[in-house]
Amino acid sequence: MVANRQFYVKIFVALLLRLRGSATIGFIMKIRAYFIAVIVFILQGCSTSQMAVRMALPLVEGQYVSIQEEMDPYLAERAIPANLKMMEGFLKEDEKNLDLLNGLAEGFCSYAFSFLEDTTPGRAVALYLRGRNFAVQAVSQETGIENLDRLAPEPFKAALAKMNKENVPALFWLGQCWGGWLMLSLDNPRAFADISKVEWTMQRVLELDGSFHYGGAHMFLGAYYGSRSKLLGGDPEKSRYHFEESLKSSGNRFLMNRLMYAKTYAVQVQDRKLFAEQLKMVLEASTEILPEKRLANEVAKLKAKRLLELADDIF
Repeated sequence: MVANRQFYVKIFVALLLRLRGSATIGFIMKIRAYFIAVIVFILQGCSTSQMAVRMALPLVEGQYVSIQEEMDPYLAERAIPANLKMMEGFLKEDEKNLDLLNGLAEGFCSYAFSFLEDTTPGRAVALYLRGRNFAVQAVSQETGIENLDRLAPEPFKAALAKMNKENVPALFWLGQCWGGWLMLSLDNPRAFADISKVEWTMQRVLELDGSFHYGGAHMFLGAYYGSRSKLLGGDPEKSRYHFEESLKSSGNRFLMNRLMYAKTYAVQVQDRKLFAEQLKMVLEASTEILPEKRLANEVAKLKAKRLLELADDIF
């Protein structure tokens, strides 16, 4: 509903701009009156605090874009927590806001992976769970299905079957956060119970939109099948297939795909040549290869450098 209202406002503003050069003063006054009526329609049912939050969302979106384009990972690492806390504050005033819920799921998941996994895994576990909870709330707001992560296997699969393409962002970040937590929590009995649910979630994302987030579901499944033994669901052939598809989906521009290809599949099959080739391609790629995801690519370069330094220990 909010998205539809935003669409009508954009059309109305475009009409105003088109007519402003030739309209009479009387006509303009009438248009202004209609414009006020439209604004009231958009904000009806909203509290003052909700109105303030929704008016501030373009600023949040601007900060998101700025962070994604950042070329200095160390600067981003220090800036992101304040942005996440600001978004959490906004969410307290507008608890059903899907933009905030999805943004927080993505933000906590990405921050945990980029800056915590390798150094402070305990913090990463906590933030992955935090992101997962926001994604679960987003799914609930979109579909009415509450506590998706707690459903028994058959109801869980039935719920996924009801999802459509509009639910992909929430489902994708649910799977990413959940999978990140799972990989760092294999000593937790609950993690083993959740393995299949995480796989089903990303398979459903793949069915609905395999190109989302630069082939993100393919990358996830490639890492999923390539980072575990066959006893725990590992499958080298499936892993390789999904990584190749993720590279195609991203046009070889999203460097995280190559990083994870080396870190999981190449290590699983002990292919040191492939490992080195993929990581060197990450390091040699231009910083301008994907400007809108410059930060992610710069983080991939840092992780690739560290992995190459550990090659003798890995192989």
